[in-house]
Amino acid sequence: MPAGDLNRCIDFPCTDVCHEGNVRPDPPTKRDQVRVVMISAAPPTDAASVDDYDDPIVRADTIDAFRTAGYEVYSIKDIRRLGVHVTTAVKCPKSGFGLRPETIAHCSRLLEAELAMFPNLKSILLMGNTAIKAINEIAKRRFGEPAIPTGSAYEVKGHEYRLGEITLFPSYPASGTNLSVEGDRGDVIAVDIRNAISVAAGPFTRPHRTGPMREPHRSPERQPSEALG
Repeated sequence: MPAGDLNRCIDFPCTDVCHEGNVRPDPPTKRDQVRVVMISAAPPTDAASVDDYDDPIVRADTIDAFRTAGYEVYSIKDIRRLGVHVTTAVKCPKSGFGLRPETIAHCSRLLEAELAMFPNLKSILLMGNTAIKAINEIAKRRFGEPAIPTGSAYEVKGHEYRLGEITLFPSYPASGTNLSVEGDRGDVIAVDIRNAISVAAGPFTRPHRTGPMREPHRSPERQPSEALG
């Protein structure tokens, strides 16, 4: 699949999603300014949870997550000004509770083409297990092995991994999270957002490899960096 080929599926083989809700995010006008991508599981089925006037994918609680991280954002436009592109691993809403591995694998090819649109991509936020599985499908096709080890989600969250030259941040889903109640989870998401943006803003380069690479100075107190650009 060529870079940027985000045409909708023509056969819709997946049986655990709502095909009529298929959504692909609008690519940013200035793709070279995108240095961070945030990947959630699938488009929401509840339109009331979405920032409808701006984007069919971005939930209100995604914006809340960036605000908890210390960024003064009120819409998807504000998030884009940080150099962040928000998307989903699967492009159709779930019809039930979970997603089949075959569905994630099939849609990961669309995700791979989407990521290829951004020549200066430095870091990816993986908001939950579906996003982690999708990026592992891409890693297996490109490098022959998963970028993030399978196993306990608790063990991989809070660490950094690599997909070639891109730093990966496995995190929790920002959607459906009441950050004022689930303080610990909200803090983890906030740290991951700050670190992903901080890494993407850095002038340094890292080795071209896959696998774990823990950031030695992860801190909830780290202040947000300025907008990328």
